[in-house]
Amino acid sequence: MYLVDDMKRARTFYEELFALTAGQIDSEYFVEYELPDGGTFALAKDPSVAREPSGGVMFGVTDAEAAIARVEHLGGKLLRRYGGVSCTSGWCTDTEGNPFGVHQRTSG
Repeated sequence: MYLVDDMKRARTFYEELFALTAGQIDSEYFVEYELPDGGTFALAKDPSVAREPSGGVMFGVTDAEAAIARVEHLGGKLLRRYGGVSCTSGWCTDTEGNPFGVHQRTSG
């Protein structure tokens, strides 16, 4: 997932670059693309906070809250929780400061 300042500009870039089509999660502030290999890629805009450069892998988990607790227990940090009808996720850093996410699909 990448955090963006301009969702329209970012969507146009990635959709035209890789011929991506938005998946079932497609809103003003978040879009998820299902990739041919079964993985996903997302763009997000959080209007409540200033964006910082981001990016990294999102690991699919069965329990996002338990995964976040485990991240913190092992010395990583939770930067921000995200969620909605379709998923729950946490954007985290590892012990070296590298960003990554944990992502739990909650429907469909």
